[in-house]
Amino acid sequence: MLPSLVDHRPGVNPPVLWTRGEGCAELAKLLSGGEPVRVTGDLTEACIRHRAELLVSRRLDPSFDLVSVAVPVDLEPERVGRVVAAVAGGPNSLLAAQVAHRLGRSLGVEASMVSAYRGDEDRGTALATVEAVYRLLPDLSYRLVQVPEIRALTATLPSDALLVLGAPGGNWFQRMMFGKGARLRQRAPNGAVLVRRAPRRVFQAMGDPVFVGPLREAVDILRVHPQRVLAVVDRARLVGIVTRDALHLAEPGAAVEMFMEPPVSIPLDAPLEEAIGLRDRFGSDPIPVTDEEGRLVGSLTIPP
Repeated sequence: MLPSLVDHRPGVNPPVLWTRGEGCAELAKLLSGGEPVRVTGDLTEACIRHRAELLVSRRLDPSFDLVSVAVPVDLEPERVGRVVAAVAGGPNSLLAAQVAHRLGRSLGVEASMVSAYRGDEDRGTALATVEAVYRLLPDLSYRLVQVPEIRALTATLPSDALLVLGAPGGNWFQRMMFGKGARLRQRAPNGAVLVRRAPRRVFQAMGDPVFVGPLREAVDILRVHPQRVLAVVDRARLVGIVTRDALHLAEPGAAVEMFMEPPVSIPLDAPLEEAIGLRDRFGSDPIPVTDEEGRLVGSLTIPP
């Protein structure tokens, strides 16, 4: 089942973070399932510490891609009568639709999707794009609009519509939205929200650390821990990993450190996709998650 905004750890509702800027506090409040968190210090540290999934910011910083971002433009929530997501394909379309869906629910107004195409040869692609999103968000109705140029799309929007759209990509629709002289988001009838999706990160999905100490007796570990592979930690740092197969060779009184292998881990800010490469090594056992200083900060389990 698709979550209302972004995927997150079971039983955890990650906060929406926001930075100073016009409309940021208001948008964060509408998008958050709880109380949004104001960022006043280091942005990266705050996102990791709160395990944030979404940041509301005054601008899209090309150098920051740690979490997904939403930017309000001329947002006046009290004037919004409906929310429309512009779905154009690419990695940001689903996030645009999800944000529109959440805003519609928070504001108590209708939320829908629109996809534009230039000619008959483009209609099939536009329809396939919007139908793919609709299968995940069936509460959002949708329509297709044929327009010769992008300014004509804004003319089809109701005057009380808030537009949600993805950051520029590579297709015609997105180039026209952000090309020279277009500036669609500034021509939206009742403000806009610009979104950019970031890949999910390890820190957003990791759980508590699972580990053993290097001086623990091997036979005790076999009795207490069912995992096939375990992290070995000394003074908070990952110093190795140990397998049950190796521990089965231990004589009584032998310590774990005698059987451990070099450490294997994944950085806490790495994209989740990188963990797939460790599946053969760890299977469904917890993968050690480390910070830049090699400290164990969590464990990541890949579902079978």
